[in-house]
Amino acid sequence: MPPASPERFSNLLADAIQWIAFRQRKNRQAVQDELGYAMGRSGGTAIAYWIYRKRIPAHLDDIENLAQVIAQRGGWENPSNLLAFLEASGHPNARQLANRLLPLDDPDATPAAGERGQPHPFPFVVGPPTLLPRQFFGRQMELKHIFNVLRGPPLQNVAIVGKQRSGKTSLLHYIKNISSALPAQLRPGQFQGWLPESARYLWVFIDFQDPRMCTQIGFFRHVLSQLQIPFPNPCTLNTFIEAVSQQLSSPAVILMDELPVALQAQELNETFWWGLRSLGANLTEGRLGFIVTSQLLREHMVLANNSPSPFLNIFGHLIELGPLTRQEAYELVNSSPIPFDSADIEWILETSQCWPALLQILSMACWTHLEEERHNEDWKTVALRSIARYQYLLNHDA
Repeated sequence: MPPASPERFSNLLADAIQWIAFRQRKNRQAVQDELGYAMGRSGGTAIAYWIYRKRIPAHLDDIENLAQVIAQRGGWENPSNLLAFLEASGHPNARQLANRLLPLDDPDATPAAGERGQPHPFPFVVGPPTLLPRQFFGRQMELKHIFNVLRGPPLQNVAIVGKQRSGKTSLLHYIKNISSALPAQLRPGQFQGWLPESARYLWVFIDFQDPRMCTQIGFFRHVLSQLQIPFPNPCTLNTFIEAVSQQLSSPAVILMDELPVALQAQELNETFWWGLRSLGANLTEGRLGFIVTSQLLREHMVLANNSPSPFLNIFGHLIELGPLTRQEAYELVNSSPIPFDSADIEWILETSQCWPALLQILSMACWTHLEEERHNEDWKTVALRSIARYQYLLNHDA
């Protein structure tokens, strides 16, 4: 039996919690609490202790229960991680328990990381934004700019402007997820070292197309949860500002998608935006930054009463999204598991003009044609019909 390793145990436990949090779109603290409750405890305090103090539970029952509740939530990327966790704990029957919780005929013949619980049958993403870093290509200059200004303190604020379907939301998801991405969520050799001490950063993604985010209480509840700050009672703008300014000790970035929607929300009034401005500019000692997206330039974004938003004055960096570079676009198209003919690659690059959404659509059409062996189908005609509604991307005057 391998010797117990508290450090490896705590690292594997932290990885499992991060994996559950990513899949369920929850913060780590919420997952720790859920696991603690499932083990019959009053929350996640013990789990946090095992992780941050690098301790192994003293009782074998706790180790077994913890392994089981994580398995029930799909927290083990593959059986080998579970086995390594149990061996690191010093469990005397690690292999037998691992086989019982995640049975395989051969425990060493594990599936590729990420296959279990998160299938990804299609190599291209058409329609929704890309969520996993391995699905994201390009924007290297923009990313370098953004992450450089997030090194702080103070963290600086960035406004990202681009046409509809230019990739703004996908860029936000990449920024949020890349630093903590697990190997299963990355392409081989994909870079993720954008930030020093990236594990210290907290990330809050807000989609203002979600009506709950356009109310003050919904906004406050979501932000405080993601920042791992207790919810004050009552929760008002004043108590929210006080909670964040007094309790935020780590660098944190709030990513706001579709900001103009929020500016038009009646409940998110001018006082609300003044409050956020103060948090970012003065009250958190440079630990809080904002990244926002919009189809409009700042001078065209106004509140519901047609007055300019004071919040926008703290954004010193503006990034306008255009097409990918040709090399970035080629890497996206060439990621197909079925190699494309060089002439087809060239057609996709030229037809899409390297816009990421169009690259995904055209590449998916080509891949489907090859995968399903539709030899009698003119896939390019089908692909052109699919991108017809996005001609505004190809019209340089639009």
